[in-house]
Amino acid sequence: MSNEDMYISDIFEEIKSFKPKISLDEISELDMTCKSVIENGLNDANPDDPNRIGKIKGVLDYMHEQVNIGNWKEVQIYIRKTITIASYVRLLVYLKSCDAITEPVVRESMKIIDFGIVFGSPIDNDPTLLQRCASLMNSAFVTEINIPSSSNANSQFIEINTESNKYDATRIEVLDCPSMEHFYNNYIIPGKPVILDNCISHWPALNKWNDRNYLLKVAGLRTVSVELGKDYTDSEWTQKMMTIEDFIKNHVYQNNGPTGYLAQYQLFEQIPELKDDIFEPDYCSFTDTNDPVDVMAWYGPKGTLSPLHHDPKRNLLTQVVGEKQIFLFSPEDSEYLYPHEHELLTNTARVDPRNPNYILYPKYRQAKTYYCVLRPGQMLYIPPKWWHFVESLSVSFSVSFWWT
Repeated sequence: MSNEDMYISDIFEEIKSFKPKISLDEISELDMTCKSVIENGLNDANPDDPNRIGKIKGVLDYMHEQVNIGNWKEVQIYIRKTITIASYVRLLVYLKSCDAITEPVVRESMKIIDFGIVFGSPIDNDPTLLQRCASLMNSAFVTEINIPSSSNANSQFIEINTESNKYDATRIEVLDCPSMEHFYNNYIIPGKPVILDNCISHWPALNKWNDRNYLLKVAGLRTVSVELGKDYTDSEWTQKMMTIEDFIKNHVYQNNGPTGYLAQYQLFEQIPELKDDIFEPDYCSFTDTNDPVDVMAWYGPKGTLSPLHHDPKRNLLTQVVGEKQIFLFSPEDSEYLYPHEHELLTNTARVDPRNPNYILYPKYRQAKTYYCVLRPGQMLYIPPKWWHFVESLSVSFSVSFWWT
């Protein structure tokens, strides 16, 4: 249902009003041909040129090739900023060619915007340029996307025995909203895991995210990168770009093919409307640097897992929807967990703590296992370098706060 008070010209003019903050000085290294295409698009030069959209898309395709040539971390920042600015220009040119705000127009606009967000980089003068464009498009047209509440999520997964006694494990301590001082002295300093209860009861997400149709309304048309496969150590594991609508319909509440997992994903930078449903915990203020906290989304069906691994940062794994079972091991037990020898997987162990193979991994018997089931409203503090294996016991939505 379209908003009767909002016309395509209104949307175009409002998005066009963001243009003055864009400076081509940020992409000064760009070759003159590509820069000329972008500049002409910004200045609305040659408005009758039938190839305008094709030219700007050509620039984006070329930049995308540059991004994919080598290591993502080594991509020059001007290339990614070019993708951001060129995506904005492509959106302007596309909207000017449209007659009305229809669902196909909104879908195509979101696809253009999300390409820019996922592969681009924020520009200095307007870091949320594309996010604001997306919010305008989302408010201009309310799509009727619904999934019946009776949908059964991945019923083929067997029930999981969550009794810690089965694993001869020590249960993680649970604290009821401890003071900052108590948390720092007893868990940050000694590097000890703990579950924090009743600390996020004020989060709107605890209620809102249980409604899959709310997620579809706010984010259904947005494009994200979804992991497909058992886990990232599997030879058939891959990633695929898809809308959240397709992800929810085909992977979270159905299982048409490989397991899909929106894992370790910066969803909240891409979709600020979801970021408004959560708050950064005060416990993250115990930091050794001025670096910002990394906030990651983990959303998927029952049975998704992260193999036994460790991370270099402190982590507050916060459960919003569903439950997860988690196994933890101290860094002191690393030699008993048989880390992979490949240089890219040295932080990942070969042992599956749910069903360890003692013939292949005999030293695992010497490791001390910690265990918990993390439930909605709880946060698990995972100290740096602590090994953890995480498996969803149901449809699950979690948020990680990583900091140093």
